[in-house]
Amino acid sequence: MPPARLDWTPLADAPELRDEFRRVEAGQVSPFLAAATARHRAHLDAVAADSQWLGRLDGAPVAVVRAVRLAWDGTSAGAPVGGAGDVVDAAELADRRGDADCLAVADVTVAADHRGQGIGSGVLRILPELAAGAGLERLLVLVRPHDKRHHPLVPFARYLAATDAAGRPRDGWLAAAWEAGMHPVLVVERSLQARAPLADVERFYGRAVPTSGPYLLPGAIKPAVVELERDEGRYREPHLWMAPAGHLAQRHVDPSLLRVPQDAWRRSLAAAGVVVHGRRHRRPR
Repeated sequence: MPPARLDWTPLADAPELRDEFRRVEAGQVSPFLAAATARHRAHLDAVAADSQWLGRLDGAPVAVVRAVRLAWDGTSAGAPVGGAGDVVDAAELADRRGDADCLAVADVTVAADHRGQGIGSGVLRILPELAAGAGLERLLVLVRPHDKRHHPLVPFARYLAATDAAGRPRDGWLAAAWEAGMHPVLVVERSLQARAPLADVERFYGRAVPTSGPYLLPGAIKPAVVELERDEGRYREPHLWMAPAGHLAQRHVDPSLLRVPQDAWRRSLAAAGVVVHGRRHRRPR
């Protein structure tokens, strides 16, 4: 059964809904990313209120879409290389030039008590309609592979390429985007960046940090780096831009190659420039 359609309201039309945005998003971000994410969201509220949407189901707020309007030529090279940290600057530049033609979605959040009901997949499928309704020809979606937090040591490109027996991405959110008709466009290595004093890092880590080096923080999709000499920790999170095939300047993959479902996702990744390096392990002696 398909998920119910939501009623969408942009923040610009109802500023009084700001608290409902916050309730949907509350507690959805790992503590070490909370401050950076809060700054991003507050800035978006201030400069792009017309592309911050609240989705309601039977009157209850259940989803939030965070986006900006920018110019995109439909190519990998033209996508924002800075991901979440770059889209606002790109949007402001497009606004000054007056050439915005793309809705760039930086984040989709489903309320914690409404997860597992297919709402997230439904939101991904409706995003092209939100873009068209805003008078924009193209859509870009920045996808965070949430399940990677269970595999933080696996290199990002190799994780992206992991598929199930049907050829779908193993990561649930990537699979939902793929099934919604979106194709990989560009990997952004430093999409979200955060710095924190050592005391905060130790609070996130749950114990004292004995030396400089990489550390696995709860909820992180890759290790953070701690430098005792600088009294700080740094975290840089990679994401993947995706877009509907029809919104690309040209198909990344020859349609004939997509007839084998087990190969389609990996071929699309390769066409977007994602290189998965093999690795041989020595036999123990």
